Amino acid sequence: MADGLGCKVLLVSLYSSDAIGLRYISANLKKNGCDVDLVFFKEKILESDTLTLPTDEEYGLFFRLVRDLRPDVVGISLRSAFFRTASVLTKKIQAEFQMPVVWGGTHPNIAPEECLKIADLICLGEGEFVMMELAQRISAGQDYSALPGLWVRKGEGIIRNPIRESIRDLDHLPYPDYGHQRKYLIEQNRIMSGDPILGRFNLDFLASRGCPYHCAFCCNSIFLEQSRGSGPIVRRRSVDNIIDEIEALKKKFVNLKRIDFIDEVFVWDRAWSSEFASKYARRIGLPFQCNQHPNMVNREILKMLKGAGLERVTVGIQSGSERICRDVYDRPISNEAMIKTGQLLYELRITPTYDLIVDNPFEDDDDRMKTLELLLRLPRPFLLRMFPLTYFPNTPLTRRALDRGFITEDRVESRAERTHSKWFVTMDYPWSRLQRFWISLYSLTSKSFIPKRFIRWLTGRAFLRKNPLLLSNLATLSNNIKLAMIAFKWFGEGKSFKTILRQRKRGQGHWQI
Repeated sequence: MADGLGCKVLLVSLYSSDAIGLRYISANLKKNGCDVDLVFFKEKILESDTLTLPTDEEYGLFFRLVRDLRPDVVGISLRSAFFRTASVLTKKIQAEFQMPVVWGGTHPNIAPEECLKIADLICLGEGEFVMMELAQRISAGQDYSALPGLWVRKGEGIIRNPIRESIRDLDHLPYPDYGHQRKYLIEQNRIMSGDPILGRFNLDFLASRGCPYHCAFCCNSIFLEQSRGSGPIVRRRSVDNIIDEIEALKKKFVNLKRIDFIDEVFVWDRAWSSEFASKYARRIGLPFQCNQHPNMVNREILKMLKGAGLERVTVGIQSGSERICRDVYDRPISNEAMIKTGQLLYELRITPTYDLIVDNPFEDDDDRMKTLELLLRLPRPFLLRMFPLTYFPNTPLTRRALDRGFITEDRVESRAERTHSKWFVTMDYPWSRLQRFWISLYSLTSKSFIPKRFIRWLTGRAFLRKNPLLLSNLATLSNNIKLAMIAFKWFGEGKSFKTILRQRKRGQGHWQI
């Protein structure tokens, strides 16, 4: 262990107990002698799109905890949708406890000036060594205003320090901090001690960092520009480092049944894939899932991963209109490449989950019809997840939408907070008749018991365009039938009735199947 820094740090995750980024920062601070407490303030259950705003009681519990812990510095990780919640917490900390508050995560990196109207400091880029050096300087009573990776609010101005070089050797980092010690969850007007995710059967896991693509709707388009010149964009851990961590996690997560690799693109290299497949199958032996880009899908690699336990692959379609993908999303993917990916996954008996963006004002009915036709050409079975288009601050797509007059500033996240209450597509949202019509049709495509010819027939019914509620009722019924089929399959595989009921409850109301 390095020499102790003697600094007490409180890290706060908003609406996420996974918080893998904060867990890395916590582990590195602890490795270097800091006292670290980790608070998960509220939880967002993505499977059911469930979220509740903080209550006065929950805010009170948080501030009482801060009073008891008396940290030297507070770090808050936030997405754009949680700007308001982070602002409430920060202003109270500043007023009552007079301790510096540093913000990190997605929103401070894409809207730093907005964040520094509230926060004292923001961390740009990867935070492990920025937070370590900040803690070191606070502990020593030294000035930190020139620390690389920090922007500092000073009076009416901002000190904009350069971003740090990306961490090249990810194996050098300690494993993320999992364990019950010094962790708290605040939810449902209660504060609970311990790590809230240790009982899960699945676990998010990062084998690499960075994304080689720059889709216009995604925050990664900003990260790519921000980190240009600071080192390689995509970095990958060694196979042994990954396998060693998962072996350690299996001892902590006693119910662990699946690993969910959440890398932007999981693998693209044959040699690394071959080593990973061999060692994962021999030493881990758990089913896993990952994300793949259709332009990087490779039969040989997928076949090796399938043999190691790969069950599901998530692939972003986003739109079946090549015009939209190319000119609006900056994502040049041909439909033929997507169909080839679908065929390959079908042949290897790997279940695909396709992601789709809806409620896009750049699309017309011709674009939407092309999306429907692409979905109908993909081999079944597949799972489908639909997301409403979200306008994150300063992305190329958001700037285009503002320039075209499709949206006003009030529709941009941190003001709109759409993902705060609407992450996935659900039918309880007041969609326009046009959007309800197309969303319902898209949903039907993933139901193998609905003939494709029937879906095409529905598309041409003018009555349903004018009265799409009938179509959405059909889609909801079909969704429930598929949920029941999945439940029977799970029951046959030996899953407990309690688990099936819990998953069915999470599946109601949205169309991710």
